[in-house]
Amino acid sequence: MVQGFSASTTHLDNGIVAVHLHGYLDAYTAPQLDEMLGSLVEQGVTRVIMDCAELEYISSAGLGVFMAHLEPLRSAGGDLKICSLNERIATIMDMLGFQHIFHITEHPDQAYAAFMQHPDRQ
Repeated sequence: MVQGFSASTTHLDNGIVAVHLHGYLDAYTAPQLDEMLGSLVEQGVTRVIMDCAELEYISSAGLGVFMAHLEPLRSAGGDLKICSLNERIATIMDMLGFQHIFHITEHPDQAYAAFMQHPDRQ
């Protein structure tokens, strides 16, 4: 059975876009997020916060979407930061070493503040 997933965006100050994830991000729903992030990159967005407060589950396909968009964002002078992970997802990301690849914070305001530490970047 396919679980529900949705993603929405909020355009913040300084060219930062928060992507709010809801539900189950898996092989069936990952293409939806991939398309959304691709569209943001095409629009020139380079600073993305993945707000996972409402994300209940993420599979390797979902993690792959994060990885696929990380390098293009960084190459353009931006970054992809992750925040508000539930305990289960945080444990998975920790076991996979994602804390060495991504900047992961507990709250969206911390991710935003991390972008503001480098205001010269896009």
